[in-house]
Amino acid sequence: MSPLPYTYEELLGPTMAQALSAETSPSTFTAHATVRSLLSGRPLPPLALCTAAGARQSIDHGREAQGAWQATGRAARHTVVIRLRREVTARRAAFAEVLRHTAGLGATDTAEECRDAERVLRHSTASSRHGARWWRSPLALSPLTRPSCEPPGSVPAVTVSYGDDARPLAALFEGALPSLLNGGAVITEVSTRNAPVALAAAALAREAGLPPGVWQVVVRGEAVGTSASGLRAVLAEHADALAPLCCPPGMGTPERTRSRPPCLLVLRHDGDAHAAARAAARACFARAGRSCAATPLIAVHAARATDFLEALIREAQGVTVTTALPDELHLRRLTTWAEGLIAGGAHSCLPHWRPPTHPVELVPQTPRPLLLVDPGALSDPRPEIPLGPVALVTRFTHWAEILEHAHYTGHHLSVFTRAPLSQLAPQFAGLPGRRIHLNQPPRAGLLP
Repeated sequence: MSPLPYTYEELLGPTMAQALSAETSPSTFTAHATVRSLLSGRPLPPLALCTAAGARQSIDHGREAQGAWQATGRAARHTVVIRLRREVTARRAAFAEVLRHTAGLGATDTAEECRDAERVLRHSTASSRHGARWWRSPLALSPLTRPSCEPPGSVPAVTVSYGDDARPLAALFEGALPSLLNGGAVITEVSTRNAPVALAAAALAREAGLPPGVWQVVVRGEAVGTSASGLRAVLAEHADALAPLCCPPGMGTPERTRSRPPCLLVLRHDGDAHAAARAAARACFARAGRSCAATPLIAVHAARATDFLEALIREAQGVTVTTALPDELHLRRLTTWAEGLIAGGAHSCLPHWRPPTHPVELVPQTPRPLLLVDPGALSDPRPEIPLGPVALVTRFTHWAEILEHAHYTGHHLSVFTRAPLSQLAPQFAGLPGRRIHLNQPPRAGLLP
């Protein structure tokens, strides 16, 4: 059997590999990091890491390139993005391979990610004909409003966007395309895991006609002496705008822990238990629970708990997790958390759960779905749930408990109920959840 691919040329083909081999970083980027494939364990070519000085230089470069890009006109920019969309679609197989190697996505999650990325590209070129974009303020008060047209005003010269390791391709285009179509330059900050796919996409954009310097990718890394939050602070200080994202990364939380509070899925007394169980299995276990739309915390009305758990156990037994966690630290955190919760009285509904092993310098095994029932109520205002295919089920008896607890959860809230939206919408005002889903699983991304 031939060895698994591990070079950029084998993963992406000679055209994109040649673009990636070119100098893509300022000369001040002196530190490098090596990423190992999550399929083969073999090293990929080293990546240049961004320093604070390099970030400022990238922004200056983008500001210099932005004027000429804006002067090309909306029609020309629209044509470039259409070419990019065609290139990405034509190279779907190549992107699928790099997503599997660098992000560790399984075959099903990879196919979904490619479809989502192409959906973002189609939406951008369709809406730009009418001067619209999928724009949402990071501090939007109404989580039920649909994306609106771009607000009037001048176009920011340089916009900063962030990559998402669980949605490496879709979130990349989601953050960059609106600004690019409006004539602005973009600096996209990514992790080392996300860097290869981001660099490949930016290289394709240049081949499609995007001028050099208009879309730059900077790679964060602790080796250069600037933490992720420090690099983001430098970018935010010197750039003109921050691209809206579904769930922006935390600015002050260590990168190797869950940077957001867990999102919440709720089954009310009048909701469909089987539909809620199907949605929970997808939201908790897809992509190994890594997506921002994951809802590892599940609150079920006490009267529906038995029906829901029976349905969720059936759904969970049919789930095979194929997406790997990023590294051994995440596996250790998941194991320690699960063992501590079980020792404290939580019940594991799936028998024979064992933590996966993580051989040194080899492929990390994917954890099995973990379904725990907390014997207590919603007592912990902000439970620490690690990344992983996890469902932690708790019970409640009064709707007011959920409304109170939802003040401490993440941006996604999924509620299964027969109550009308007109009745519930006023109760959701002021909650941190910006994406509230009724009778459907949460979905990551800004598109409707």
